[in-house]
Amino acid sequence: MKILISAGDYSADLHGESLVRELRARAPDLSVTALGGGRLRGVADEFLRDMVRMDISGFSQPFKQFFSLKSILQKMIFPRLASREFDAVILIDYYGFNIHIARKARAFGIPVFYFVSPQVWASRGWRIQELKRAVTKMLVIFPFEEELYRGHGVPAEFVGHPAVDAVERAESGRPAGAERDRPAAPGDGVLKLGILPGSRHRELARHLPIMLKALELLRKRFPKIEATVFAVDWIPDEDYLAALEGRPVRLSREQDLRERAGLDFCLTASGTAALEIALLRIPQVVIYQASWLTYWVARLLIRVDYISMPNILSGKMIVPELIQGEASPARVAEEAEKILSDPLRLESARSELIELRKSLGKPGAYSRAADVVLDSLRNPVRP
Repeated sequence: MKILISAGDYSADLHGESLVRELRARAPDLSVTALGGGRLRGVADEFLRDMVRMDISGFSQPFKQFFSLKSILQKMIFPRLASREFDAVILIDYYGFNIHIARKARAFGIPVFYFVSPQVWASRGWRIQELKRAVTKMLVIFPFEEELYRGHGVPAEFVGHPAVDAVERAESGRPAGAERDRPAAPGDGVLKLGILPGSRHRELARHLPIMLKALELLRKRFPKIEATVFAVDWIPDEDYLAALEGRPVRLSREQDLRERAGLDFCLTASGTAALEIALLRIPQVVIYQASWLTYWVARLLIRVDYISMPNILSGKMIVPELIQGEASPARVAEEAEKILSDPLRLESARSELIELRKSLGKPGAYSRAADVVLDSLRNPVRP
């Protein structure tokens, strides 16, 4: 059995690696051809292109990379789909690129599985109809997405959220009730603070200086802060160390969430990391700055009230979020201090995060996704 898997950003690359491992555990003879990043490169039999290092996001970047993306599709992907050498295609997020693969694969009768849905419930809902035409089955990670897709006639199955798996692994080695051993507020003790500026170069450049300046302000109120910047493995050390020079801040390259699980508070860029921190029940302030073009286009398209997934899923503001000009060092520090200085507010924040975690179900997202793919291939539904 041979599959093509396509992932376009850092989070999708991580998902792809874990999904391939689960597929191989069930089908040892599986051959994998991949587009993605370093993680998929490590598990693929054939690796075509590092899409993560292309670092495409927002609304302007795809246009700047248009000819490169078109060349990848027309020279590397479409001819091989036409030859029908793949038994299935698995696409992970990255809609703008992956939908072209989906259309072409479906035209040649190749089953297409889409793992981690584009957020059609937040913006560009018309994509549902395109997915209906091009995808065999959606493997969705939020419970409400299954109902949404099925309501539009799109085959979909909720497999669970991968972040739940990551959090369960991170907490598996900790003493029972360890999170309850944290003080209600830091007081005069050590405050372990995590800084997660994002997984893209542009996010790092925009967010890390803001977070480090906010840290300086917080140290005036909480002098015993132990701060750690959590790096992603595809961005080199020097990109972080230039900003950290002379500052009492550690750089961590942990491969799981175990170190993060012991934090007291975080400054986090909106994205997967914000949800992971929330599921670890760690209070945080979420920020995001994009180019003004991306921001204004998003304002026109997005139909949800919040930018961070903890707030979107809860339907209310359970973590402070600051975007664009609001995300100044002073405001970030102010929001953090409001929580850290108030034991009742800190405990309330943790209680809200416990409820959020319950809503995403049990671990096992990758194993369930692998089962759905292989069961569908071994027992195809005939029209």
